[in-house]
Amino acid sequence: MNFITTAAKYPVWHDAGVIAWEPKVAPASANVDVAIIGGGLSGLWTAYYLTQLRPEARVAVLEARRVGFGASGRNGGWCSGFFPLLPTELADVFGGDKALEAYRESFRTLDEIERVLRQEGIRCDWHRGGTVQSASTSLQAERLHSMVSQQHALGLGSDDMEWLSPQRVADQIRVAETHGAVYSPHCATVNPFLLTVGLADVVRKRGVSIWEHTTVKAIDGGTVTHQYGHLCANLVVQATEGYSHVLRRTRRRLVPLYSLMVATEPLDVDVVNQLGWTKRATFNDGGNMIIYAQLTADNRIAFGGRGAPYHFGSRVRDRFDLDDNTHLNIAASIARHFPAAAHAKITHRWGGPLGLPRDWIPSVELDRRERFARLGGYAGDGVAATNLFARMLVDAWHETRTPVSQLPFINHRSPKWEIEPFRFVGVNSLIRLSNSLDKHEETHGVSPPVRRRIFDSLL
Repeated sequence: MNFITTAAKYPVWHDAGVIAWEPKVAPASANVDVAIIGGGLSGLWTAYYLTQLRPEARVAVLEARRVGFGASGRNGGWCSGFFPLLPTELADVFGGDKALEAYRESFRTLDEIERVLRQEGIRCDWHRGGTVQSASTSLQAERLHSMVSQQHALGLGSDDMEWLSPQRVADQIRVAETHGAVYSPHCATVNPFLLTVGLADVVRKRGVSIWEHTTVKAIDGGTVTHQYGHLCANLVVQATEGYSHVLRRTRRRLVPLYSLMVATEPLDVDVVNQLGWTKRATFNDGGNMIIYAQLTADNRIAFGGRGAPYHFGSRVRDRFDLDDNTHLNIAASIARHFPAAAHAKITHRWGGPLGLPRDWIPSVELDRRERFARLGGYAGDGVAATNLFARMLVDAWHETRTPVSQLPFINHRSPKWEIEPFRFVGVNSLIRLSNSLDKHEETHGVSPPVRRRIFDSLL
């Protein structure tokens, strides 16, 4: 496993493109109609739809590093129509009809993103191959099969989600062991960095000011205080996701949870054929510890997973992007699930924080009195959701009655996370329990009841 020292320590997505403009920092004093904090997909989609609705609006995006530095430029490249919570789980909070409507709009979001990419000429290796969640054990198969039945009972169609027998799984992908899988067409793959940079270039050409290397210190009633001065706006939109803890208003709203990835060298065509991965569906399994993989446009396996520790006080540091043990475990997962690629060289390893709300439900917050709005909390399922939630925010703020402006995520209030040290103990216990449950289930074929109850209580 010498890749720990030899692999490039940045996202493989960055190899495909560069930012085409010179960075500009914010001026010491400025007035705009809308100030957007965060140069990722949430902020950029918000700028895109704002300028589409109000072309004359003065819009500025403030980014602490460079556009696409955060999760938007380093995620797993899944553009999935699924939320962190399944339709039945959302139904427990919002009711069945609202949960299904939310999912219908999310599924339609892939069409909307594809329309924009085509219209704006954004090239980002977009490919719609669907997604496969394979059962690596018989116990996972029982859970996944039951889950599919529950979603169908609520009203999700078999064309949205279907159960594949072990024999049919091979039509999508050949893994070392499968006891069946869930397939959905509602997922695409993308180079997220190219998507982010391409979108930034589109809004910049529309007249949006993009101020990079500009750290925001505070937001107060339409005034943004940053490292170079102040900015006054009629609306301030916070789109900071995994970095939200640095601002007082969202200090305990989102926990920055690290997710790490590796990428292999491009696979030979015969290896891709052995894997049967010609349709390029995204892949994960039914384990408790989240993993995710895609086959990139140049035939690399980009494989990611949770498991890196949560850091006390919601700290985020560049050095946390690399965790040797987690990266070794992820590389081992490639060999476990895809033996044909077991000897592929690992060329890149990286990581970054995502924003996790306490109830795993993303939201849009609107506060007209404070001239403030916020969107996020995607819990790692944000590439498609950033587009949907940006449209939700823009339409709801301008009181434009559309299907997305009526979705129940608007002004949903997730509970705050616990104070430290309870947050530190709880989040890291959840991470350790995920791994412990998977190992016990693989060895014994059953889920340990006590650990399962503790695990469920922490979610």
